[in-house]
Amino acid sequence: MNIYKTKIVPALYIVSTPIGNLGDISKRQQEILSGSDYILCEDTRVTSKLLNFLNIKKKLISYHSFNEKNKTDKLINDLKENKILSLVSDAGTPALSDPGQIIISKCHDEGIKVIPIPGPSAITASMSASGFADNFYFCGFIPKKNKEIENYLLKLKPIKACLVFFMPARDLRKNSEYLIKFFTKTKFFLAREITKVHETYIRDDTKNISNYIDENDKGEMTLIIDNSVEELSQNIDLDKEIELLIGKMSSKDIAEYLSKKLEINKKSIYQRVIDLND
Repeated sequence: MNIYKTKIVPALYIVSTPIGNLGDISKRQQEILSGSDYILCEDTRVTSKLLNFLNIKKKLISYHSFNEKNKTDKLINDLKENKILSLVSDAGTPALSDPGQIIISKCHDEGIKVIPIPGPSAITASMSASGFADNFYFCGFIPKKNKEIENYLLKLKPIKACLVFFMPARDLRKNSEYLIKFFTKTKFFLAREITKVHETYIRDDTKNISNYIDENDKGEMTLIIDNSVEELSQNIDLDKEIELLIGKMSSKDIAEYLSKKLEINKKSIYQRVIDLND
C-alpha cells in the first residue's frame, strides 16, 4: 500500500463525504475537492458547511433529482473541455439512493473518465457491524404507499441475501408491520444516526422490531434484514440441526458441515451457532 499525493486529471470525481462526523473526511478527499473547478452537490447549504470546516473555497453547483436531467448536458460539455468536477451527496457515497447515475452513465457513454474517491458509506458501515453474512443486496428506500410497500417487499423476499434499506427513523413504525409480515423468521440490524452523537445499533429477531420504535423515531437509519436463511427456515428447522451437533463438533465445523449439506451461506450458519451457544 502506497501513500502519495493524488495526481488530479480532468475527470468526474465521485467523492464520498462524512455521514455525520466531519472527522471522517480523508486527506485525498480534501485534495480532490480543493483541486476541482467546481463541485456538484445535492444541497449547497450542506456542502458549504463541509467546505467551511475544511477551509476550502469552491464554486458549488446544485445538482439533485429535480434538475439533473436539465443540467447534465452542460456539465458534460465542461468535462469535454478538460474541467475537473467533483460530485458529492449530502452524506456518504454519491449515486447510491442519491443523484449521480445520469451524469455518470453519460460520462461513460462519452468516454469521459469517472474516478471514485472512496470513503464513508452507511451501507458498508452497517454491514460491517451487523455480524451477518457478507452477501448483501442494497434496496434503497422503502416506498411510502401501503400497496407499493407490499409489492416491493414481495419482490425482495426471494433474494437470499442481507437486504439493506435506508429510511427516515419516523417511518420505522409503519414499515415494521410489513417487515414482520414478510421476514418473520429473520434477524435485523438497525444502525441509526451513524457516527453522530446519538448513534444507535440494535440487533434482534425481526419479529421483535416493534419493541424499538419509540426510542428510535428520530434521524436517519440503515436497516438490514438477514434474509439469507429465510427460505430454509420455512422448510427445515435449522436450530434443531445445529443443536444436534453442538458438543459433538466445533462451531466452525458445524457451519462447514451444514453449509454443504443444506447449501446455504456458511457465515449465516456460524452466526446462528454462536447465538445458540450464548
